Amino acid sequence: MIVLHWTGISSLQSAWNYFNRTRAETARAELAAAGEVNVSAHFLVDRDGTIYRLMPETWMARHCIGLNHVALGIENVGDGEKLPLTPAQVQADAALVRYLAVKYPITYLIGHMEYRRMEGTPLFLELDPKYRNTKPDPGAGFMQKVRALVADLKLQGPPAP
Repeated sequence: MIVLHWTGISSLQSAWNYFNRTRAETARAELAAAGEVNVSAHFLVDRDGTIYRLMPETWMARHCIGLNHVALGIENVGDGEKLPLTPAQVQADAALVRYLAVKYPITYLIGHMEYRRMEGTPLFLELDPKYRNTKPDPGAGFMQKVRALVADLKLQGPPAP
């Protein structure tokens, strides 16, 4: 599975600094209480479409509750309002999804905002029923554009709501 995200952070350097810490910020109490942990992702895509590998794909990243053990995470610098994701990021994400789908047995492509629809499937694994969140990223429009560029891969989305 591949999960697409936005960082909610305005620059590549700021996003890198965020991911390159061992602890989550104290404002994220549910993560901070877990100890020496932070969120992470496998890839970071800058606003100009440049792709950066943050960790090997064979390592588990912490980017999507319940799916980390089966998902590769792609973060895009920006958000849905002040810094909407760019056409270059759409192209880069599609190219990266294509690369990963050739390299690994990828069957799903979802946006972070869709992850809760994976609950109840054999892929979802989170034992704490209270550990959930709701995220808007990377947005339906962005997902639609990326999915259109990789439609020939026939990747599944999440189950219908």
